[in-house]
Amino acid sequence: MTVARRAARAAALAAAVAAPAAAARDCGPLDLPVARVEAPPVQYAEFCARHPDDCVLSGPARVADARERLARVNREVNDSIRLLADQECLGVEEHWDYPRKGVGDCEDFALEKRRRLVAAGLPSAALTMAIVHHRTEYFGHAVLLAETERGTLVLDNLTDALRCWSATPYRFERRERPDGLWTRFARE
Repeated sequence: MTVARRAARAAALAAAVAAPAAAARDCGPLDLPVARVEAPPVQYAEFCARHPDDCVLSGPARVADARERLARVNREVNDSIRLLADQECLGVEEHWDYPRKGVGDCEDFALEKRRRLVAAGLPSAALTMAIVHHRTEYFGHAVLLAETERGTLVLDNLTDALRCWSATPYRFERRERPDGLWTRFARE
């Protein structure tokens, strides 16, 4: 683990401990104005062609508060995979898949988290992919969203802290829907 990653994780842990527990537990669902419903991103469609069973989202679209399990899997995946861009490890600009040889980029982390959570018994329909953009650093990013009875939580490879969607530094661009389509959100 790099010094920068350790420092970022320490800061995230301190923020998570300092944050009021009630705010984290009751954050509300991700509810943004919808611009349109559209086909999935090409790279995700290619992932689904390779792993069709992993793209069938079934079961309840919301789970009881499973924060401990979500936090554990988020932390385990973040600790077990080294962040490396697709260009560096595969020689292509963008490729969605499960991590290979202990490396992957943001969507690979998110897909692995969903795979582990589904294997642990959570319904896949409550675990959807999302594409976001950082509000101040302006980079595109992929995260996993967990729909719980207390709101939408974000599992992010950049922090071990589970965060309410509205407490992240991200502008939400689009997200996966259980029917296989994606929702594109209106610009803010």
